[in-house]
Amino acid sequence: MTVPTLNLPILHLLEKSERILIAGAGGGFDVFAGLPIYYTLRAMGKTVHLANYSFTEFGLAKVLSDTEPVLDTLAMGVRGKVRHNIQYYPEGFLSQWFLEKQGEDVPVWLLARSGAQALTAAYKALIAHLGGIDALLLVDGGVDSIMRGDEDGAGTLLEDTLSLIAAEALEVPVKLLACIGFGTEAEENVCHYHALENMAALARRSGFYGACALTREMPAFQFYQDACMYVWEQPNHHKSHISTRIIPAVNGVFGQFDLYDSSRAFALISMLMSLYWFFDASIVVQNNLLVDDLRGTYAFEDAFRICAQRRLSSPLRKRRALPY
Repeated sequence: MTVPTLNLPILHLLEKSERILIAGAGGGFDVFAGLPIYYTLRAMGKTVHLANYSFTEFGLAKVLSDTEPVLDTLAMGVRGKVRHNIQYYPEGFLSQWFLEKQGEDVPVWLLARSGAQALTAAYKALIAHLGGIDALLLVDGGVDSIMRGDEDGAGTLLEDTLSLIAAEALEVPVKLLACIGFGTEAEENVCHYHALENMAALARRSGFYGACALTREMPAFQFYQDACMYVWEQPNHHKSHISTRIIPAVNGVFGQFDLYDSSRAFALISMLMSLYWFFDASIVVQNNLLVDDLRGTYAFEDAFRICAQRRLSSPLRKRRALPY
């Protein structure tokens, strides 16, 4: 029996790419959503690195893990065994999983939660530290990274937008965005009608590269599932509300289901959550109405204020329900 593989529709774009950086675009557990792609590209013989727009405090990471400095307080690698139990440290425990379960010393690179200018500097320093890359794949757990900023129900698009702005400034031949987890963002109150509307707009501009699905039989999915479960089941560790929905969906769950916490907002678990959607990152940036206002920001707090002011002062597209 042939082993099922992840049928990536972007392989033609990565054909000549040998050094690829997969980066979580929106923080939190977004880097985990890139693990099936990481597995697939590694199996093809490519060198692949993992990074995350991170909510982890760098000072705390230095206490918890072996670290590799890149740029002051803006970029740093964590690796190996985590020294103390802590309720939130996804990057550190992911590196520990690689060491304990895969027998590999894999650093996970932290990009500090900052504004567009600082994040761009962090990316440039990391790329130089890695000896260069020829492709960048931003990964979003959920779909709010493709929001324009004028939606009632735009989710937490700010972090993703800052990552996209930073990517725009990089001299990297291939820059892509992958989203997975359509329907998972109940806590963020994302309007999925607008998400589909935005996908159509990106497709009209030739910015949509296609979709593919995870299945439970894929080694790439099992790799991702094992990493997630390992981290979530560290003592009292925070769980991802995105991936705790994607994983049951891939395993065939439908309807109301909670892997860990029955008090969470309701999200209909369905096969839609198993789909990756791939986009041209540069065209996603062009479709985003907040980009020009955010490009000059350095501190995250400034970016947050500008984003909030813009959304409060501009008319929003009215929320609409999907008709099926």
